[in-house]
Amino acid sequence: MKKILLYSLTLGLLLASGGCSEEYFELKRPPQTPWSTVEEFERAPIGLYASLFSGDSWNMAWVDVTIVKTSMGDDVDWVNNAEWGYWRKTKEFNKYTDKGFLLIYRAIAGANNALEFVEANNGNPFPTESEENIQDNVDRIVGELYFIRAYSYYLLETTFGHAYVPGGANNTEDIPMPTKYPKSVAEAKNPKIGTTQEVYDLIVADFQKAKELLPEKYEDNMHPSYQVRATKFAATAMLARAYFQRGEYDKAKLECDYIIDQNGGAYDLSEDPIAAFSKSAIERAKEVVFYLPYYDETGQAPMHLTVLNHSAGPWGQCGWVETRMGNSTIKRLGWMTDPVTDTTLKVAAKRDKRFTQLFAVRYPVNKAKEGQATDERNEVKDITTIWPYKYYRGGKEFNTNVPLIRLAEIYLTRSICRFKAGDKSGAAEDLNVVRKRAWNTTVGGPYVEVTGADITESMIHDERLIEMFGENDRIDYLRALKMDIPKGERGAGTDPYTSEDFVWAIPTRELLYNESIGQ
Repeated sequence: MKKILLYSLTLGLLLASGGCSEEYFELKRPPQTPWSTVEEFERAPIGLYASLFSGDSWNMAWVDVTIVKTSMGDDVDWVNNAEWGYWRKTKEFNKYTDKGFLLIYRAIAGANNALEFVEANNGNPFPTESEENIQDNVDRIVGELYFIRAYSYYLLETTFGHAYVPGGANNTEDIPMPTKYPKSVAEAKNPKIGTTQEVYDLIVADFQKAKELLPEKYEDNMHPSYQVRATKFAATAMLARAYFQRGEYDKAKLECDYIIDQNGGAYDLSEDPIAAFSKSAIERAKEVVFYLPYYDETGQAPMHLTVLNHSAGPWGQCGWVETRMGNSTIKRLGWMTDPVTDTTLKVAAKRDKRFTQLFAVRYPVNKAKEGQATDERNEVKDITTIWPYKYYRGGKEFNTNVPLIRLAEIYLTRSICRFKAGDKSGAAEDLNVVRKRAWNTTVGGPYVEVTGADITESMIHDERLIEMFGENDRIDYLRALKMDIPKGERGAGTDPYTSEDFVWAIPTRELLYNESIGQ
């Protein structure tokens, strides 16, 4: 079937310029670069972070993608609103993937423009600056540009692209892959369409460049806002994710090694799980490698995450939350015998701090005791349901920071990579770090460590499911491991990780004008 793709930058450019005429690209005195100083160049990454992670409270690119992909997991069940993607009908129109697609490409457009500015100046756009300022600020800014572009393509490829097949051709044309800012309408309408291989190669190359250029931490001579932006460790974590998606577990492990073993004490799992999700100031929990600083009440907060959360912040219990934990998952984890017929929580749930701190239980309307939450919706009012409760947990509720990369994920990625490599003792060691942090000794007694002789692959899978529930991880994780993906509560059986059911269609409006041809 012929694929005619409109590079979303076209819309972004034309909307930004106020029109879609050819004359925009043929001005006698075209706009000059807005970056004549390092201070002005700082605006480039600031604008890109805003494009990707801010915007309207009910329409942020990363939230749109997070909701839809989380909803597709085999670990969730649904209530009644099908628009979030639960049924995996990826070839039908979806307004959230549609909006997210455009917004993400706007960030890519801005990154391309700024990177071309650097390239046009032979990699040193401010040659009169001191060597220290170039290293601490100019190089850092360039590293952030690569980080944002790679992060944007990672979101796009894991949503609209095909799963990477190790040893496969990976030659399916997936998404528009511009790396230059178009100079004409014709050029904007004819972007390169990247194959699965090409897009992942670009993602890896950009994250490698970001890792090379970014500092490990904020220093006083840097822009104050860099305190909450991507560091070398954030770029390394994303590089690990990219290698993981490609099934290059040895490379992913090495990146995890760097974060875990060489962070100089900056990151650890010494705090309770709730700490990562309860900050409403310019601060982070010790396990958080990269977070979004929504503490500022003058900016927009990600209210749309209510779809994934028990609470609607200052509005109280959320009445439209959809992604509860599936009954079969609850039973497999040993948290309950049967949520449909019973209300008893087992010790496996009660001894887990993640359950007690980051999940909420709603009880059947006709069985709830005083003070217990219930849900009046017909689909769930007669059963016990377990919901994620990770967002809006800080003192400012909606204005609570959101972690995007946590050290627990890195440990669990290294654990499964070690297991795949035959290092079961190492896999158990990493698993124990995460499990022990979540273990409540008051309820469960002393923690008994898992050994290399005891550990199984399913132990790691289930630990990660609990740790990352509601954080847009499950589908990416299973595709990275090249595992068939269970249908969950949708019915019996599995879908191949390469299934088109996990590849969202390019939005219809992006199919109208592009003259690039893919078969």
